[in-house]
Amino acid sequence: MLCWEANTYAEPLKVGLAYASADGAADLSLNWMANEGLLRAVTDLGVVGTTYTPTTEADYDALLNQCVDDGNALCLSAGFQMADATWNSAAAHPDVDFAIVDFAWEAELDNLRGIIFSVEEAGYLAGTLAGLMTSSDVVGGVGGMEIPAVSAFLEPYRNGARWVNPDVEVIITYTDTFVDPDLGAQVAQELMANGADVIFGVAGPTGDGAILEAAQSGAWAIGVDADSWHTVFESRAAAGSDRLLTSAMKRVDNAVYHTIADEVDGVFTSGSMLYDVAVDGVGLAPFHDSDPSIPQAARDALAEVQMGILNGSIDVWAPYQSARVFLPVTWGSRLVR
Repeated sequence: MLCWEANTYAEPLKVGLAYASADGAADLSLNWMANEGLLRAVTDLGVVGTTYTPTTEADYDALLNQCVDDGNALCLSAGFQMADATWNSAAAHPDVDFAIVDFAWEAELDNLRGIIFSVEEAGYLAGTLAGLMTSSDVVGGVGGMEIPAVSAFLEPYRNGARWVNPDVEVIITYTDTFVDPDLGAQVAQELMANGADVIFGVAGPTGDGAILEAAQSGAWAIGVDADSWHTVFESRAAAGSDRLLTSAMKRVDNAVYHTIADEVDGVFTSGSMLYDVAVDGVGLAPFHDSDPSIPQAARDALAEVQMGILNGSIDVWAPYQSARVFLPVTWGSRLVR
């Protein structure tokens, strides 16, 4: 358990953040992003922040009960795995507010908020960039498992790439594991052997292994969830950072910060809260070291596609044939070669 305290208020509001995995913020992904939001709230809003880390999934109920016993006004859960424990704790403690990242319910409790993300929008933007930057007209994706949380990134990635570059072939490989970076590296090599020169990793540490291998082998890489330039490539310390195009980010940090701000301001609401491109809830990370390699035409195309997503003229779930109906193509597939 870690604690931070700011002295902005005489009696600062207490907020707890419970992780779904034993590595906590060291996962450099969802937990890390959630913790970044909490840290920002500690600094900016003067709350007292406490984190709770499980040993196993059997600890979830105990962690949330501890969060309540510690006097936290808001208890946050990081990860859909904690859905049942979060619902049960919220139902048992109606005087404490709860929120969970990456899950929402059809039913509602007055003190419970579900936070979800339009990751398909970020996946489509990543595919757009991949389709523009490929020289081989073959791009790849590595998924941990073929489940909605992963395919919501990868299917729009395929659509975005094919919409902007009708000639592109998109190869998606599912590894059935999120915890094997060596396997990720092997899959990246197989994708590159099949011509892929852009690889998108959506597989936790397995995906990290894939994009690290791709970048260090001279292909382009795209990260996911957090900004992989900071996490996987250690802010330039790891080789290949100049081959990381971007990351399709799920801005868990913003969602956690905004939820805490609502609690501080006394305007916390229950129900589902959707974070999309319009509210900076998802999007692409900065180009960082690859910035000099991104042509202006690609930047203009991304801006146009993002506007299409915002105004509804682009359906990120529509395959290439129907997607082109929504927004006229104003650049050619060879424009940025």
